[in-house]
Amino acid sequence: MNPIISRMQKHPKFADFFLPLDEKTDVRDATYFLRQDGTFCFSEGYCHEPQLPLRQRHLVSHIVFVPATGQEFPDYAKKQIFGQGYENLTKGIMNTQPLHMFYPLQLTRYLQIDPSLDVEKPLYAKYKAMIPMDSIIGHFPQRRALRAIFKYGEAGDRSALEIKRSVEASAGLLGIMPEQFGISGSLSIGTYQNPHDLDVVIYATVKEVRRIVDFLYKLTATDEKRRVFEFGKYWPIRYWEWVEGKKFMFCPFFSYINLDECPLRDFTCEKIADVTLDARVADHTHNAFNPSILGLDRVSLNGKRYSGDLKLILYHGGERGDYVEGDRVAGNGTHVLIRTFSGSGAARKQSGQYEAVLCTNIGDVHKSV
Repeated sequence: MNPIISRMQKHPKFADFFLPLDEKTDVRDATYFLRQDGTFCFSEGYCHEPQLPLRQRHLVSHIVFVPATGQEFPDYAKKQIFGQGYENLTKGIMNTQPLHMFYPLQLTRYLQIDPSLDVEKPLYAKYKAMIPMDSIIGHFPQRRALRAIFKYGEAGDRSALEIKRSVEASAGLLGIMPEQFGISGSLSIGTYQNPHDLDVVIYATVKEVRRIVDFLYKLTATDEKRRVFEFGKYWPIRYWEWVEGKKFMFCPFFSYINLDECPLRDFTCEKIADVTLDARVADHTHNAFNPSILGLDRVSLNGKRYSGDLKLILYHGGERGDYVEGDRVAGNGTHVLIRTFSGSGAARKQSGQYEAVLCTNIGDVHKSV
């Protein structure tokens, strides 16, 4: 056992957040996992080689926290996790580099930390790390983490109580139950003291998420004090919440409460060609999930009208909720053939097939006039 993990396991709150990995582990988007080397990685999407036994799979992910080595790095990248010193890889890049370089530069750091991650990857994982599941010891389920924080708040922990009250206020704002919330980001691994922003995860049906997202669009469009601007970008489904005069930024992720509603839980992706896209968004039902999936119409590929049905897949979390029906989008991507599957083991079979344009980086596409 890595010594830093042994020390974290002795922390009195570690067991309230952590669960060991086993065959029943529900691998979802936006969840932290702990590796045997003490690094923390963050899952992206829902498709993590589900056709294989758990220990033979790879987790499509980002490495976020690495144990501090004594080398100097900025204070904003320092983090204490269950009493141990860590460096946040993402903060340094976010604070010093253009947003469109965030994922490519992260990938460069991953390969410096663990050169064995330089492997062939699916198209949708271009800027992600494929972490072997047999290198992972456990994870930090989002709703389990928030229940732990609520428990600390009820016992008198000031920061935890502020989080509890802000989540309850946000539940009232959105018309859902507090129990539908989980927590992601660094709060899900126990670092919840004096938070500025809350990476909440809302568990709901696709229909309910659509209602919430449409509500947030109207809210941030009409209530200026709720709007969030960060890293030079307006985030239309992020919003500010207040509890007893204290301000919290809510950064919502959305999770399929019924995984049968997840369109890309088990799929393959075959390249057709690199393309230039111009289109209109015709359906934004899945726009706030990661990956975001948008129905398109009035499509042109490489300047020529495309007559078939086509979807736009944004396989990264940086533009969740940014595009809605009626928006025109333009940019570059990869024309792909998507094949979806259902069932498991010997019962696994193809359930659908369609063409899409796949984008893997912030800024691959943008709104156009």
